[in-house]
Order: sequence, then structure tokens, then C-alpha cells
Amino acid sequence: MQPVLESPRLSLRPYALADAPEVQRLAGDARVAETTTAIPHPYPDGAAACWIAGHAAAFANGEEVIYAIALRRTGELVGTVSLFDVSHADARAELGYWVAVEHWGQGYCTEAVRVLMRFAQEHLKATRIVARCMARNPASARVMEKAGLRREGLLPKHVCRNGVFEDMLLYGLVLPGRGDEVELHAPARTA
Repeated sequence: MQPVLESPRLSLRPYALADAPEVQRLAGDARVAETTTAIPHPYPDGAAACWIAGHAAAFANGEEVIYAIALRRTGELVGTVSLFDVSHADARAELGYWVAVEHWGQGYCTEAVRVLMRFAQEHLKATRIVARCMARNPASARVMEKAGLRREGLLPKHVCRNGVFEDMLLYGLVLPGRGDEVELHAPARTA
């Protein structure tokens, strides 16, 4: 069962189907959708419920970890933070997130990312977190940098969003963990 995670201002909780209308409203804002490669605009009716319905199975199968970011004080939904492309064999996961426009610039995304990275390290035994954003999205790049990720590369014209090819920035962080414990030995020579 997916645990609830908390920070001083936030509660990261599993989504409920009852959140679907609010997800559609918040993620459906063109200003949110245009900063991502995965959120459609306009946001189709029923898409949020479909998306939420798959979360529990993806978590149980170890494929994805998706959390609603909510304010601890009020319970208000402010966004999403997730790990996807989880590779247990490689101790790696990719980070994704979005925050509702009315909550931009308040540090909620960075706070949520830090909490989820700690969860990845402690519970998934991840030793590497990767993330990417459009080069024209400096706010997302700042979130990654404030969370400790470092820029590792640039993919020119990597995705096509609304008919425009976009450059993507690549970020990553190596966490201490099981990857540091693996020792590789050369095969013994025989005479």
C-alpha cells in the first residue's frame, strides 16, 4: 500500500478518483500543460479518472509512484509529483511533476520533489534520479537544481509540442546506496 509522505507544508498522498475533476481543472490550464510533454491540452473529459485508476496497480507492480501534492493545513490539491520509468535492476527512476498556476513560485514543487527523492532512496533503494524539462522552462530547471540535481545534457529539438520542436534539458543525481556497494571483479585467470 502506498504510504502518505509529509513535509512541513505538504502532504503527498495517493490520488483518489474523487480528485479527477480538480486534476482536470488544474492540469488542464494551458499554462501548466504547455510546460510539460505529457499533459494534453485541452484536457479530455474522463482522462484524469483513467489516469488515477491506474496508479494503485502501477505502484503495486513497482513501475510508478504517483502522488497528489496537497497542502497539509487545508488539504487543497496543488499538483503532482511522480517517479516513472522505475528500474529496480538499475536502481534508477525518472522524476516528473507539475504544480497549479496559482501555487507557482512558492517552493511547493521543490519541497515535494525532495520528499519523493528521499522515499525513492529509502524505500525503492534508488541510487540515481533523472529528470528532464523543456529548455524554455527555467522554473522547472530551478526546481531540479534546488533539489540537488545537476544538469547533465541537452537534447536539441527532442520533442514536438504543439507543432514546435523543443530542446530538452537533462538532469540527474547519484544518491548513495546499493549502487555504491556493488563490487565488480575481473574473472580469475586459469593457467
